[in-house]
Amino acid sequence: MRGTKVIGGEFRGRVLDSVPDSLFIRPILARIKKSLFDILQPRIPNSSFLDIFAGSGSVGLEAISRGAKKVIFVELNPRTRKRLESVLENWSDQNPDFFANKEWQVYCRDVRNGLDWLEAGFDIIFSGAPYVDMQKKQLLFVESLLERIHQDGILNPGGIFVAQHHKKESFRVLEPWRLSRQEKYGDSLLSFFSL
Repeated sequence: MRGTKVIGGEFRGRVLDSVPDSLFIRPILARIKKSLFDILQPRIPNSSFLDIFAGSGSVGLEAISRGAKKVIFVELNPRTRKRLESVLENWSDQNPDFFANKEWQVYCRDVRNGLDWLEAGFDIIFSGAPYVDMQKKQLLFVESLLERIHQDGILNPGGIFVAQHHKKESFRVLEPWRLSRQEKYGDSLLSFFSL
């Protein structure tokens, strides 16, 4: 069982339920999440935030806690989706004033089939895609996500896409994207892209 906690904002210190190992989810490490939100913090308040490959939802929940107005989670595993919805429903029920002007939704969809079904654009898109499959074969997502996000037109003007990926994953920065920043944490990289 692996758990995590909220590190900033309204729900700072709140411990999220541990995720059973059987769900094959690796929550973002606390030090990576802290660095990510230290960098993103000026953009978070009142933003629209998309958390794809959401897993435990730790990143999107952090965005809500720090003041994002709208957070959409996309996660393929239906059991994980149900757990995440339960967390959000509990938070909403226990904090109705805070959630009065918030919008959230959890979708059980395969990101690889496209994102054009999302009805609006986002200021921040985060991908916590897995590095390997269940047979430990390397998975590569960054380049295809750059293509998909641009093609589906879901990043608002001035928005940012952040991909967490293995340091050995190579990719082309497809036009009209620009790689504006990279941060390394052990075997992981956070790559920041803008249009």
